[in-house]
Amino acid sequence: MDYPSPSPPRSRQRYTSEFKSEVIAKACQPHVSIASVALAHGLNANMLRNWMQNADPNYIKRRSTLPNVDKAASISNTPAFLPVSFPENDTPKSDGRSIEIEVNKLGATIKVKWPVNASSSCLVWLREITK
Repeated sequence: MDYPSPSPPRSRQRYTSEFKSEVIAKACQPHVSIASVALAHGLNANMLRNWMQNADPNYIKRRSTLPNVDKAASISNTPAFLPVSFPENDTPKSDGRSIEIEVNKLGATIKVKWPVNASSSCLVWLREITK
């Protein structure tokens, strides 16, 4: 009986510290996915995360809670709320079948009446207009 010849033993890929630093710098950019950087360089995303942890002992995984963060830093990253003003009692009431929005931005006032059954598209529009 013929047996296939054994394949040669696989050796581990070794990466230079310059290459690791370059890839880590790209992965640390804002709005960049660690997985996309790893994929672009032919790496496993978990290995890149390990490199990031080894390079910086204070590395905090994304989307984790941030313990011991000072209040000044957390306030600057907190999204702002839109001011809401309620109409006076003498204004007509809503018909209950529409969403009525008044947005004051850059000295201009926009009044919008949106059907309740399309509330999800209203939310998308509102997010875009308030950017």
